[in-house]
Amino acid sequence: MTAALVVVVIVIALVFVVLIVSRRTPTSNDGVDDFRRHLDALSPEARQQVIDRVQHLEEDDDGA
Repeated sequence: MTAALVVVVIVIALVFVVLIVSRRTPTSNDGVDDFRRHLDALSPEARQQVIDRVQHLEEDDDGA
């Protein structure tokens, strides 16, 4: 009886470990994609678009 209970507890623990590991794998890939998006947003090309918009708005304010 005790051995059967221990086996059941071990099987349940293994199922939880497998579920946790399987759920973490896609998330870690999403984390890499998020990191790449952040790096792209910090690139000089991405910042230049924002700088151009701000300068355009400042020119419109000065001319008005």
